[in-house]
Amino acid sequence: MGLIDIISGHVNEAINKNEDLSEKRLAVCKECPLYKETPMGPICNPRLYINENNKTDYSDRPKIGYRKGCGCRLSAKTRLAHARCLVNK
Repeated sequence: MGLIDIISGHVNEAINKNEDLSEKRLAVCKECPLYKETPMGPICNPRLYINENNKTDYSDRPKIGYRKGCGCRLSAKTRLAHARCLVNK
């Protein structure tokens, strides 16, 4: 995601745009082991790595076939129609 996407996601969040889309996507995110609640809202935990194949195994260190959490604020990212999960959930 580029700077324009990040700004757009936060603007969409501020004006409650794409609320239905966000709710559906956040439900998927909440089932992911990389989902983390923070004081700034939920994020995709950048300190964990998820198995690209089975999408449930995770690690706290890099491994072959694992992707690092993107660190995005999910309440903003999930409002962008073109934004995608790093492991295509």
